[in-house]
Amino acid sequence: MRIGIDAREIENGIVTGIGRPLANFIRYVAAHVPQVELVLFCSKPPPVEAADNVHIRVIAGAPTVVWDQVLLPLAMGKQRLDLFYSPYHKVPLLTRAPVVGQTLDLMFLAFPTYRNALGPLRRLFYTVMGPVYSRTCRAIVTDSQHAKGDIVRLWKVRPGKIAVIPLGIAARYRRVEDRSLLDSVRNRFRLPERFVLYLGNFKPHKNVEALVRAFRQVSHRLPAHALVLAGPLDAHGERIQALVDDLQLTNHVIFTGIVRESDRPEALLSLAELFVFPSLYEGFGLPPLEAMACGTPVVASNSSATPEVLGDAALLVDTRDERELCLAMEKMLTDQESRRAYAIRGLERARLFEEEAVAARLCAFLLAQSAGSRDAR
Repeated sequence: MRIGIDAREIENGIVTGIGRPLANFIRYVAAHVPQVELVLFCSKPPPVEAADNVHIRVIAGAPTVVWDQVLLPLAMGKQRLDLFYSPYHKVPLLTRAPVVGQTLDLMFLAFPTYRNALGPLRRLFYTVMGPVYSRTCRAIVTDSQHAKGDIVRLWKVRPGKIAVIPLGIAARYRRVEDRSLLDSVRNRFRLPERFVLYLGNFKPHKNVEALVRAFRQVSHRLPAHALVLAGPLDAHGERIQALVDDLQLTNHVIFTGIVRESDRPEALLSLAELFVFPSLYEGFGLPPLEAMACGTPVVASNSSATPEVLGDAALLVDTRDERELCLAMEKMLTDQESRRAYAIRGLERARLFEEEAVAARLCAFLLAQSAGSRDAR
């Protein structure tokens, strides 16, 4: 059985929300499903480990739409594929192989700030082409019931065509007890003894402004605690830095910059006394689960997919209400029994999303789609 994959998302070796589960799936098939051959289509060789059942096909660079709709289908036609899997919502429209597409979220249409920023032409493009791509697919994979609801509502896709397969937590996310590693990470980022952590980007939907404003109240009552904001200091990060300056919180807030895998984020999460995830929109949201896997209790938003993913293992609040968010942080930082209970629940919850098990689910689903295609021939 041969499955083709649009693997451009991993060709630069950068961890992305789409690239991480894709790379995990490829590793899983290479190690555990030798009867399945994967054909990875890229614009340059990706950094994947060699395996007998993983083949690379490089298609020279071209404008994206030409690559997607002309060069990729031509290359696919030479590979006798049983199925093609795209980790994007966009898929090749003219191909003989059945197609499974993936749509992790429709934030660009569902979240008002981003929808308005698209402008009328791009908004029209996504509104029209989303359903076209979806009709081309034999099935669509998404990562939460919430995301599935958006796809049904905004692109009018039949619910039975959509499979919900969650994202997985990488095996590296476990409680770190190695004191030398913890000290190394603490020194690298100049972390205090006690701190609240946010890890992610600073785009508007992440709602980090509300976290900073709520933490200002926390700092009045618990001055020994700092807020550590770990994420890229791009234009969005600079906006948060300006807010911290305006609120005169520079002595209480630490910006680490982007945290890469080589920086050992599992140690950073293990050092934190509390992880806060105030995001207003998520198709899934891995960071709070990664914190839970490291034994760190979580306060998170009660909106979008977050309650579905975290269940009762996090203290969920309306993070648009700064006072409610402030009180939740104070409760978790001062009530040792609550902190311990949420940490235990979090560890149990994280076990439901182990990366290899999730990859196995995706593999089984794709094999079923491929078998259905062959039976229909």
